Amino acid sequence: MRKSLLSLAALALAFSTPLATFAQDESIDVMLLTGRSNKYHNWKGNSAAMEKHLKDAGVFNVDKVVTTPTGESLEGFAPDWSAYDVIVMDWEGEEWPEATKSSFVEYMKNGGGLVVVHGTDNSFPHWTEFNEMIGLGGWGGAGLHEPPLYPDNPEMRGGRNDASGPRVHWQGCQAVHEEGTQGGAFHPARHDFIMTNRTPEHPIMRGLPEMWLHADDEVYSRLRGPAKNMTILATGFANPAVRFSSPYNEPLLFTIDYGKGRVFHSTLGHVGANQDHTVPAVNNVSFITTLQRGTEWAATGEVSIPVPDDFPHAYQTSVRPTAASGWIDLLDPALSQWETFIGVPHSSVQGLPEGTYQSDNVNEGTPMGVGNDPKGIFTTYQKDGETVLHITGEIYGAITTHEEFENYHFSTQMRWGEKKWEPRLERKRDSGILYHCHGEHGAFWSVWKSSLEYQVQESDLGDFITLAGVKAKAPFSESEGKSVYAIGRRYEDWTGYLHAAVEPDAPHGQWNTLDLYVHGDKAIHVVNGKIVMSLSDALDKNGTPLTKGQIQIQSEAAEVEYKDMKLRPIEALPPVLAHKTGL
Repeated sequence: MRKSLLSLAALALAFSTPLATFAQDESIDVMLLTGRSNKYHNWKGNSAAMEKHLKDAGVFNVDKVVTTPTGESLEGFAPDWSAYDVIVMDWEGEEWPEATKSSFVEYMKNGGGLVVVHGTDNSFPHWTEFNEMIGLGGWGGAGLHEPPLYPDNPEMRGGRNDASGPRVHWQGCQAVHEEGTQGGAFHPARHDFIMTNRTPEHPIMRGLPEMWLHADDEVYSRLRGPAKNMTILATGFANPAVRFSSPYNEPLLFTIDYGKGRVFHSTLGHVGANQDHTVPAVNNVSFITTLQRGTEWAATGEVSIPVPDDFPHAYQTSVRPTAASGWIDLLDPALSQWETFIGVPHSSVQGLPEGTYQSDNVNEGTPMGVGNDPKGIFTTYQKDGETVLHITGEIYGAITTHEEFENYHFSTQMRWGEKKWEPRLERKRDSGILYHCHGEHGAFWSVWKSSLEYQVQESDLGDFITLAGVKAKAPFSESEGKSVYAIGRRYEDWTGYLHAAVEPDAPHGQWNTLDLYVHGDKAIHVVNGKIVMSLSDALDKNGTPLTKGQIQIQSEAAEVEYKDMKLRPIEALPPVLAHKTGL
């Protein structure tokens, strides 16, 4: 196995962006093995969702390996398993060549990591070592595939049966092994069902709730296998009103020790043959979080990926929006959806047109105005097919959407550069996302509009600021001489600067994911999956409810970049977040 520890110089060369330097990146090397599934699954949809979720975690370097399709030869399939810390398998088909099987067994016995997801546990019902690796398996059988597997070998056509090992379910406070029982696995139709955390002290499960409602998925039932060295992490209980529901709590998440290797087995994540990567089963936060944390554990034995604040609870599912959820991409190379406004340049700025007003006090005076950006404060470049907004920060300013928005989810990623400028050379790097912007440019400090601010500042991502006479209500308390957001307290009138109680910032130079949920006069700020602020009853300076407006992205004396900037309409605040914030 290997770890990708790159030097600053190597990172700078690899990315070739305007940022001066990058933070060190130590990533976990993942092989996402896919390319085959049975006729009831769609590997393309499942693997696309899993690849995205693994990459979004920010700790994985993912290589997607796609084999030949069902019906074609696997000759030549001989991966270098040792190049990876963990193998994530979204693969179901016939057994591999004997040399490949042997090398995989050695990889696992010598400390490799394996993650088995959903239909993968139907694979290889006759491969003894694989069955021991995954603990329990599903149906198997050549007839599940099109064309059928093993057309010339009748002995390999059957699936798992009582000779494969006991059935396992959870009853009372322990796992029950049913030896000698007949029959294979089954499951009811997809539906929402309760999952229960059975091993809350395990690194994968630590911090997850005792129970939660998992969205629109299958409850694999009566799985069977050797069940050796297996720890059940979570069980699922199907709705008894749904046909073919098991009467038992069924093991849906579990781990297996195999030699020196670690295996995380998740039966979750069904993508049907006619479905794609947008289905709830692979976009609900239960699946995403356990996949990410289980993969990290299988690779390292530890878990650093936090539990996000939108993780479901016992009464509400939580499904992340996908590209099919009405997203509007806000960034293009020409910034065609934005106008530029540049404020008062500091007296230290050089290379401006003759006659430009400059001052040591950039908060007052004559701004450069709309569409006047001779220094290129706001530019874009392309990286891996994405448009990246690069803000030098040299002069206070903003880009402002032409359009007003209401009732939306805004999302973007940002990271800091190295450069800082007067008048903030000795202060934290600063930017900001202003929303519900209205009125004229320059209402605040001769540059920004009257608005609410989602603060973007080093160690202060998601703090809340009111600009130019607006106000709102927020829950807060006084701590060490400053006002701090206090989730669970009563919402009270607020103007000024309100600090977040948590600071889930990524290390300098790494991307942070910023989400803003706005509905009516209410808003929730989320940073890297953590709620950091919520507010209600937003009012403009005239006391009129503030429910819509433009969006501004600030330049404020620090180099910063934004990408994947998008917005989608919403009919309500996400229920889990609304519940946690009391909105």
